[in-house]
Amino acid sequence: MRRLLTPPWIVLHCFAVVLTVAFGLLGWWQLSRAQGGNAISWGYAFEWPLFALFTLVLWIRQMRLELRKDRPAESRRGKPEPPPMTSPFESAILKARQTDIEPSHGSHA
Repeated sequence: MRRLLTPPWIVLHCFAVVLTVAFGLLGWWQLSRAQGGNAISWGYAFEWPLFALFTLVLWIRQMRLELRKDRPAESRRGKPEPPPMTSPFESAILKARQTDIEPSHGSHA
């Protein structure tokens, strides 16, 4: 839990709260405009609260993923860790890196 109180996480918490409140206020504003006769504002009146909900869902998801790092690997619902992803071109990339590292045998003038 202490991991969620580090400076980067505090910034993220503040950002999520500001976005959620801003989206809620924008939805309220669009609802008042829609009730005043602006027909296109009805769409925005429903869209802004969805943005707020999306922000909350992502915020909670990120916190849960961060806290999951604290648990031991075997207690993660019995799922083994997936193997690391590799590129189909990995051998060619490694060969190219090796040729870049090796010094050239010619003389430089």
